[in-house]
Amino acid sequence: MPAAMPSTSARDWVTWDDGFLIHPLGLHLDPRRRAPLGFASDGFGDARARRLIATPETVRFLRRWRSAPSFLPSPYGRSFQLGQSELRLVPAGALPGAAQLEIRWRGATLLYARRILPEPEGLGGAAEAPRADVVLLDAPPAPAPQACARRADTVAAIRAWAERVAQRNGIPVLFAEPHAAAPALAARLGGGDLELRLHPTIYDRVRLCAASGADFRRAWQLRGAPHLGQLVLLPWGGRASGRAVERTSPSTGPRAGGREGGDGENGTGEAAARLLAALREGEGGEGAGAELRTAVVHDGAAALPGGFRPDEVFLLAFSAGVSELVAHVQRTGARETLLSPGTPTVVGSVLRELGIAVTSRLGPPDQLVLAGS
Repeated sequence: MPAAMPSTSARDWVTWDDGFLIHPLGLHLDPRRRAPLGFASDGFGDARARRLIATPETVRFLRRWRSAPSFLPSPYGRSFQLGQSELRLVPAGALPGAAQLEIRWRGATLLYARRILPEPEGLGGAAEAPRADVVLLDAPPAPAPQACARRADTVAAIRAWAERVAQRNGIPVLFAEPHAAAPALAARLGGGDLELRLHPTIYDRVRLCAASGADFRRAWQLRGAPHLGQLVLLPWGGRASGRAVERTSPSTGPRAGGREGGDGENGTGEAAARLLAALREGEGGEGAGAELRTAVVHDGAAALPGGFRPDEVFLLAFSAGVSELVAHVQRTGARETLLSPGTPTVVGSVLRELGIAVTSRLGPPDQLVLAGS
């Protein structure tokens, strides 16, 4: 039986252990290192636990490169019990199955969020903001404000750029983060005059999104050299392959594309340069003599690496910016927020100005003082 949850501030029973830990429940939220029981908010693969609570769509993503956990799938909106608490998963946006976790305990409601997308520009719809007393926010580095403004217009500008390159007998090559951005772009850019040719890492991700109901048109895996009339999507960072194309058997997931790479901004630029060089080395056939023109879709959270110079840069983020995170917390009506060490500090500053209690320093579990001790 879990320990009784105190009625005092949430910071008395929520700790930080490479991910939030709801101590009375023994539940780790997106734990970065092995835990007995965890919640995985999306298919990025951050969460590590022997048993993982997640939506069925997220389970589908995670099974592609991780077979060790025992998954406990639950669809959106279905309440289930954990000890004396009631849990429910609600949409977070960006990816199919991406979820926030609502925890109800003795009349109090907590909402945990990691990556959210308030606008329906991703493949998971728009993030919901249910009523909550406390919000636990474990947000990644904030994208630039410009990358969150008028996302649909930016997608339209990317399409126009690719069409201009094609009209001038060039081949547009677009680099994008492979987990959320590239699949969303493949869905938004498909169906036009250009065929989409996807790096194996992106193609595998797109197949999983399609299995979860996302609609993709005129998108195929890149094999051999690109041709005129095609738009090539390559990974920018994340689990990026060291090869640009798959030349043998069909891709069976990220493992089929080669080793992982692109860690950090410098590594990302080096990986992109290798992928582009591989494309140029393989030119031939209908693509012979065609100029490869490059663009990077970038969230602006960090500067582009110095060793890679694309022809165009589009600022576009498929995660919430600072103002969107603040607005999301406000919509829940929460009186208190707990921020992870990695959440941008400006989020806490703005929330305090709005009169919301903010805790940004949580002790590890061995410093926890339990009620009645």
